[in-house]
Amino acid sequence: MGCCSFTRLKSSLVLLNILYMLIALVLIAVPAFAYSMNYFTSYSLIASLIAVGAFLFLFSFLGLCGALHHHQVMLFFYMVVLGLLCIVQFASSITLVAINDDQKHDILNRSWANANNVSRIEVQHAFDCCGYDQNTTDALGPVTGCSDLPCCTDLYLTSEEQCYLHPENSTAANSTLVGCEPCKAKIEEQFSYAVKVSGTVGLFFAFTELIGIILAIQYRNTKDPSRTLSFPGHGGFAK
Repeated sequence: MGCCSFTRLKSSLVLLNILYMLIALVLIAVPAFAYSMNYFTSYSLIASLIAVGAFLFLFSFLGLCGALHHHQVMLFFYMVVLGLLCIVQFASSITLVAINDDQKHDILNRSWANANNVSRIEVQHAFDCCGYDQNTTDALGPVTGCSDLPCCTDLYLTSEEQCYLHPENSTAANSTLVGCEPCKAKIEEQFSYAVKVSGTVGLFFAFTELIGIILAIQYRNTKDPSRTLSFPGHGGFAK
């Protein structure tokens, strides 16, 4: 019975860390490929994702080695780091899931106001929109890059102000609106979706990390039936 329990715990911990290693490789490869294909131009974002992937890979390798060799010290540090990650990720995920609409509006307003012109132009080209709200937020800084957008060039408009959404006939009461829509609604829709997905995925991985902690504790305190003698660091302190 002890042998089967030891084997099951070992196999479960090994498979969990292999899963983490695969996720880490995806976090490293996908941003690097996206950057090489010019899908993303933010070097800091790409570097951050690759750094997270590298840390996850090394951490998973530590857990894998500890599981394969039943190494007490490796398993101890693995449990400590995994516990800290679980707490941080769970708290962050709960914060993302619980964020309300007013907080989303405030975050996006401040982000747009603090963004540089290059980032704003990238967003405008991605969503084919001009400015953030074409109102108070855009009044804080000049809007640029709208005259090159399809929603503006299709109407043969040339200046940034002309690209704003405006009545086709200013003298008519119910004139059709022409020009580029503000980016606010499109950004908020994508941001809300990203927050919801990130929070859900974060909670899922926090749950898997909790499982990893439980498995590591049980596995660390389970005696290796293949060893007649146990020494600290190699299956010691077994019950």
